[in-house]
Amino acid sequence: MQGDYIVAAGKKGKIEIPKGAEVYDVTGMTVVPGFIDSHCHFLWMGVSMLRDVQLRDTPTLEAAMVRLKEKTKAAKKGEWILGKGWDESKWPENRYPTKKDLDAISKTNPIMIVRICGHLLTLNTPALKIAGITGKTPQPEGGQIDMGADGEPTGILRDCRHLVEPFIPAMTEETAVEGLKLASEYALSLGCTSIGDAGLGAEELKAYQTALAKGYLKTRAYLFLNETVQKQSYEVGIRTGFGNDMIKIGPTKLLMDGSLGAHTAALFEPYTDEPSSKGLLMMPSEALDEKAKAAHRHGNQLAIHAIGDYAIECVINSIQAALKDKPRKNHRHRIEHCEILTAGQIERIRELGIIPAVQPNFVGEWAGPGSMYEQRLGEQRNRLNNPYRILLDEGVTIAFGSDGMPFHPIYGVWSAVNHGIKDARIKLVEAIKCYTLNGAYVSFEEDIKGSVEVGKLADIAVIDRDLTKTKPEDIRDAKVYMTLVNGKILYHKGL
Repeated sequence: MQGDYIVAAGKKGKIEIPKGAEVYDVTGMTVVPGFIDSHCHFLWMGVSMLRDVQLRDTPTLEAAMVRLKEKTKAAKKGEWILGKGWDESKWPENRYPTKKDLDAISKTNPIMIVRICGHLLTLNTPALKIAGITGKTPQPEGGQIDMGADGEPTGILRDCRHLVEPFIPAMTEETAVEGLKLASEYALSLGCTSIGDAGLGAEELKAYQTALAKGYLKTRAYLFLNETVQKQSYEVGIRTGFGNDMIKIGPTKLLMDGSLGAHTAALFEPYTDEPSSKGLLMMPSEALDEKAKAAHRHGNQLAIHAIGDYAIECVINSIQAALKDKPRKNHRHRIEHCEILTAGQIERIRELGIIPAVQPNFVGEWAGPGSMYEQRLGEQRNRLNNPYRILLDEGVTIAFGSDGMPFHPIYGVWSAVNHGIKDARIKLVEAIKCYTLNGAYVSFEEDIKGSVEVGKLADIAVIDRDLTKTKPEDIRDAKVYMTLVNGKILYHKGL
């Protein structure tokens, strides 16, 4: 390496080592390009580490409530208590918390806890009162307020967080910048050198610039614009690709449905465990058509969230309409998550050059017999879930990310190799490519990163064992030994 770039790559003894060079012997380890998480919520992951009660690892509903109660004890009267990451499918109770559960913790402090998917949350009675949500509140477009038999809210809100967010104390720039510092350090410890942050507003964009100026941002960031900011970007002519090697403007982010965990992913057929529902569309398909065309005409890449097969159908139709309206090669439009696919949809995705930006850690968490996916979809339909093998065999480029559930590239690689549906499993090298070179491709950066080649940026991760000799089921036990960005060691295990 010389400066920021790789100047030679090859086997030991085959390349000349310059005099005075610092040499690290990583015999028996695995050297890979720095991992690229193509879809996460990086800034908010860091902010959550600083601010929220972490509920992801709670084994029971009761354990989650105990953790919240501890936080409440130290809180001031009236202070908001925020929790994040709970997953009812991992609890023996296997149900969503309600306001009744949270009211038992506090009837004076407002509490909001967000499910791991981010598409469902629960409020206690004080929080409902502050937000003005009652039995008479109209159902929001693209969302749902769950009502009890008494006609009053249960405290559960599905894909309508906007009803309560204005009443929660705003994130300060100082917190956002500190969150990015924390998130960067965590990412480097996992060998991740680039991320795609999905759906940012003006304040978050400012925080990224401040964090970079302060030297806190150590990972490269491809920033998705939310709808408000992307409209402003049209006016000033900023498009996908604007920026530098550390911060670059990415795609226009749009949402078409919710999540399987919240029963809001839009399906053609009803949920197996909630037969009265087929999920929710965030907007009419005609509205998506217009928004997709506007972004495409402006020259932006599209990144449209769609999980259920019905939502995916709508998104494919919208991208196809945008391309017909203004043909453009090499658009690299993306479908974020893209989980439940039909054979016909896979063929259309390939023909249109759409890139599924998928999250293999989802199958690690929720695939297989008796899993949350099978509960939601049933055994037969579950086999359509995240079909990585078929996608690759059909010549579709897929890029891996985590959506922060959990943020962990090696766990994502393990998940893809050990997919709960055997026919969907892919090989180790394929999984690493999806988390590296394909991640660079989906951000139009495959010429400068994503592989260990001469002339590319020296972003490298060293894993503490030879993954090619590791049993597939043991891959997730691997740890990162060293991470380099721009040829500089920014993480070293044990230091």
